Amino acid sequence: MLTRLALYTALGLVLSAMDATFNTWQFWSVVGLFWASEHLTRQEVWEHIQQEVDRIRKAENNKDTQ
Repeated sequence: MLTRLALYTALGLVLSAMDATFNTWQFWSVVGLFWASEHLTRQEVWEHIQQEVDRIRKAENNKDTQ
């Protein structure tokens, strides 16, 4: 959580240095894209974990039937 806060703070500082302050559409567009990318990454990790759990369960079921 602390890392995420640091990244968003750094992003805000970089955007402010580029004259895209918090009250401009450019600032919020970039922040939104950053948030969407982070959300998509979490979703992909969750899906990967689910696939791995399913694979392990199938392997356990196959071991039990033999």
